[in-house]
Amino acid sequence: MKQLTVLLVLIGIAAPVFAHHGAAAYDNAKMVSIKGVVTEYNFVNPHVEIFIDSKTASGEIEKWQGELNSPNLLSHRGWSRATIKTGEEVTLVGYPAKSGAKSLRLEKVLGPDGKPLGEDNGSE
Repeated sequence: MKQLTVLLVLIGIAAPVFAHHGAAAYDNAKMVSIKGVVTEYNFVNPHVEIFIDSKTASGEIEKWQGELNSPNLLSHRGWSRATIKTGEEVTLVGYPAKSGAKSLRLEKVLGPDGKPLGEDNGSE
């Protein structure tokens, strides 16, 4: 009984570590660029998130979400809460979700002038 209890405790501790998806949920063989207007920018743990509305060729609006590294890592690379503003046009460059969801693991974010924001996204 004691061994079973220890095993269950270890599984309980290890489960959150394995649940963290990392890059496995994204297609690392296919990089895409999505241009749109920022609707939300969350500079919070565990990952910085950027939400945009992107207009398709047919004029429809698609809602996309991009995920960066942690705010701690990004802050050492030139990012802050003020790096991106709601209403600003940006281009998200990254790997799309394998599931088909409109989500990207971001490699870089380009500002309205086409230049990268911050030094990089801290994905290395």
